[in-house]
Amino acid sequence: MSKFIFTLLASLIILQNSAMAIEPSSHPRLQAIVDELVTSGLYSEEEINQVFAAAEFKQSVLDAMQSPAEYKLTWGKYRKIFIQDDRINQGVDFWLEHQAALDRAEQEYGVPASMIVAILGVESKFGRYKGKHKVLDSLVTLIVGFERRSKFFASELKEFLILTKENGMDPTEILGSYAGAVGFPQFISSSYRNYAVDFSGDGKTDLIDQVEDAIGSIGNYFVENGWHRGEPVTSISHAVLPQAVKDLASRKRKVQHTAAELRTLGAPVAESLSDDERLGVLMLNINDKVPDETKRDVYLVRAGDTACQIAEAHKVSCQELFRVNKLNRRGDIFRGQRLKLPAQALQPSPVAEGQKWQVSGAAAVANSSEAIDETREIPRYFFTHHNFYVITRYNQSVLYAMAVQDLSTELAKTYEARRAAPVAGAS
Repeated sequence: MSKFIFTLLASLIILQNSAMAIEPSSHPRLQAIVDELVTSGLYSEEEINQVFAAAEFKQSVLDAMQSPAEYKLTWGKYRKIFIQDDRINQGVDFWLEHQAALDRAEQEYGVPASMIVAILGVESKFGRYKGKHKVLDSLVTLIVGFERRSKFFASELKEFLILTKENGMDPTEILGSYAGAVGFPQFISSSYRNYAVDFSGDGKTDLIDQVEDAIGSIGNYFVENGWHRGEPVTSISHAVLPQAVKDLASRKRKVQHTAAELRTLGAPVAESLSDDERLGVLMLNINDKVPDETKRDVYLVRAGDTACQIAEAHKVSCQELFRVNKLNRRGDIFRGQRLKLPAQALQPSPVAEGQKWQVSGAAAVANSSEAIDETREIPRYFFTHHNFYVITRYNQSVLYAMAVQDLSTELAKTYEARRAAPVAGAS
């Protein structure tokens, strides 16, 4: 066989494996969507079959889903993606260009303009990168190839097909992220249908091409998910805390402790907070990693994991995994949690060798006479507020929430500095 023919055959095999047609009847969850949409009268059988005939399985989508940036990068590397001069300056340019819409959204929803711009900066770089994957392909691929969250993506596919029908969109042409998010704010389809608003007043809700709708929709999303107007996201960063407070640090998203409880343990909680204010305690270390993979003693919980699935994968009993980690009877675990694996675990952890785990923190703010250098490998502790949890409703990663918070802070600083700067040529 010639080298040319061999190369051609290899290329065809790669193409075949990376893009394959999907037959709904071969996948119960897809067939259930077809049946429901046809029965409801929203789609005819012929129409829905044409949609699925255009859908393809994409290995690139599956690969991306199995290795998100929030789980393969340290906090330092992840933060650096977003906290850069070009993104900050582009964000301020965007802010000034859409000043009226952002001011109106801040007044109406109580979400700071800097926070809305930060979300747009992290999600799509202010609309510059809205995604390159066909949403239909992404969702179908994740339903048939990502069993752990297949049910969730099946729900999103149904929402997507309803959304496109309601808005006169072609479901076979809409582009988005590998997870099926679209537009300036990268809303998944259920969020689009539930939280998007016609903020421009032009009679339609368009998050893909209408920036005003995106601005208002982010504000509405935050309010509908519990945003507290005028309240902070995180405390300042602390380098030194009593050990009893450090022991409370976790990567849980919800706030768990009252200010009174933390004060009792010696935590330097702001005096302005009432005793019943609920706070979380988080720790940030710029270069922290998962323990050596070869030790086989730790598993990093990912979205969609259950305790018993993890136990089964490592050939240990659910009860033993519960006991070692002191889990409750339901086996409740959370994304980003590190589970100890019982000694008899026979399988290596599914976390890839060298993969990082991450916790995250607010922007560096002094809690002494000197500013804290967040680039040094020293743990930093801080207290999170309810609004921090609201940001994690957008993306469940603590790392993500802190990137948004830090970018919001830097945007606000640069925005104020630019507005205060003298205008060239002014007398």
